[in-house]
Amino acid sequence: MKERIIRLSELTDYHQIKEVYKNSLACFEMNSRLVNIDTIPPVFADIFSVMLMRQGSATFSLNYREQTVTTDDMLLFWPSLLVSLTRQSPDFKALHLLCERTLFERLLATDPAYRQYPLFFCQTQSPILHLHHEMAETLAADLQQIARHIVHPSPYQEDILHHLLHVVLLQTLEPITLRAHTHATLSHSEQLFQQFIGLLITHYKQKHYIGFFAHSLSISPSYLSRIIRKTTGKTAAYFITGLLHAEACRLLLHTDLPIQAIADELNFSDQSAFGKFFKANTGVSPQQYRNGARGK
Repeated sequence: MKERIIRLSELTDYHQIKEVYKNSLACFEMNSRLVNIDTIPPVFADIFSVMLMRQGSATFSLNYREQTVTTDDMLLFWPSLLVSLTRQSPDFKALHLLCERTLFERLLATDPAYRQYPLFFCQTQSPILHLHHEMAETLAADLQQIARHIVHPSPYQEDILHHLLHVVLLQTLEPITLRAHTHATLSHSEQLFQQFIGLLITHYKQKHYIGFFAHSLSISPSYLSRIIRKTTGKTAAYFITGLLHAEACRLLLHTDLPIQAIADELNFSDQSAFGKFFKANTGVSPQQYRNGARGK
């Protein structure tokens, strides 16, 4: 089957998951009884997710490499990872947090510590980290809290969920940091890449070209370009365009802002320039994208 990119709403509909908040956040228990669990084709999901194994075992194909996980293993999935579940034991049970990419990227801008996530995603060969049992139990309790607050609305539901998300992000960052410290300290190139990501998350709406970020780091654009390519295998444009496109999709889907207002919000010279950018990355115009998504 041809790989495709799916959004959180499609994934939760496919598995008939009820613990979903505004099609941007979901947290639920995975087990052998989950609807359609045995028919998951390889997909790129436009989602950041955390899965914590609670019991049993499961085998995932991650970029066509099979890896088996067991109790207290944590898996981190991101949009450029091709994932499928190939088999699981009868007693398989896991907690799974799904966070729409646009929401996750906005969260990244709130704490400098989160800059380690993009570096981890770009460099790691395995998204699996084994947690000490006490750490796994603490993370499980917080994931269950998120699931409960999704299911039971309250006047402060959104604020509570965002606070709990930050708790989980910091918890999952801890083993990432420990792994990084175990292997080696960051090289100069990696430090520059982290600084680039921090600047990008803060300024991507207004600054679309590598020159601004290179000047902010007191290096030349060509040197920064080489650093990014060396560290991640990707271009600066990949990161800049990715954030801009994700935010454009969010604004088209989840706000009623006119397209001209969205073009202004993202600092395009005019609506035509925004339309050309969006069509180049999506294949359709902003209005067609908005109409098609809302017509589903």
